[in-house]
Amino acid sequence: MLSPFHRVALAPTLQTPNATVFAASLRLPDQHGIFNFRVNYKRPFLTAVDEKHTVTVRHFAHDEWPRSYAISGAWVWIAGIWTTVAGWLVFVAVWLWSAPVEEKRKIKKSQ
Repeated sequence: MLSPFHRVALAPTLQTPNATVFAASLRLPDQHGIFNFRVNYKRPFLTAVDEKHTVTVRHFAHDEWPRSYAISGAWVWIAGIWTTVAGWLVFVAVWLWSAPVEEKRKIKKSQ
């Protein structure tokens, strides 16, 4: 497991005449749980900044994954399903359309 504390430097992303916005980007470890993101910046001779956000990291629920038609790797599988369905319908149609051949029998009458 990774260390629970990571120090990430904030970089200025937006600057206006009255303020500067700082941001940082990081990748979470592949670990489910509750994480605290905290900024504890003690500025000399100014007010300290102490912000804390709690975030829950969890896996996707069964209804949050993208649908199979949105995943290009599943198109072959979907095409296979529809090909099987179409083949079955053609087979049933041919089976129902074709009738057994009737043989004409000659019946001999005896006298």
